[in-house]
Amino acid sequence: MTHAPHGGSLIPTGSGVIDAEHGAILDLLSAMAAGGPFGLAELTALRHEVAEHFATETAEMAVLAADRRERHEQAHRSYLASIDTLIATAEGDGPLTGDAANRLMLWFIVHSNTADTELVEAARRAGDEPPMISMDDWLDSLDAADRDALRS
Repeated sequence: MTHAPHGGSLIPTGSGVIDAEHGAILDLLSAMAAGGPFGLAELTALRHEVAEHFATETAEMAVLAADRRERHEQAHRSYLASIDTLIATAEGDGPLTGDAANRLMLWFIVHSNTADTELVEAARRAGDEPPMISMDDWLDSLDAADRDALRS
C-alpha cells in the first residue's frame, strides 16, 4: 500500500500499470505537500503525469457502461481543471503552499481508492467472461471431429 502524509493511503487496484502510475503521482503530490512552497515546475510535472495516467485509464474504460464512463471522465476533466487553475495562480502570484497540494492529494486518493478500483475490477470481470460460440460453430466442430475420427 502506498502511503500519503497524514495517514492517507492508496489501495492497490490490482493493475500493475495503474498502480505504478498512481504511485508516481502520489510521490509528486507528497513532495509538493511536504516540501514547503511549490510552483509552476512542480504543477506542470504533476499535470503531465496526471494527463498521461488519465489516458491510460480511458483505454480501460471501454468496459464501463456509457454513463459510468462519462462520470469517470468528467471527474478527470475536473481534476485537470483544478491543476490548471493552480498553474494559473502560480504563474501570476508565485509559489503555493502545501494546503493546495493536500487538497489535490485528498481528491486523488479518494478517486483512486473508489472509482479506479471499480474500473480495474470491471475490466477484470469483462476479461473473465467465457468465450461465446454459436451453436452452428459447435456442431461444425463436432462434425469435423467425426470426419477426422473416420479418417484414422
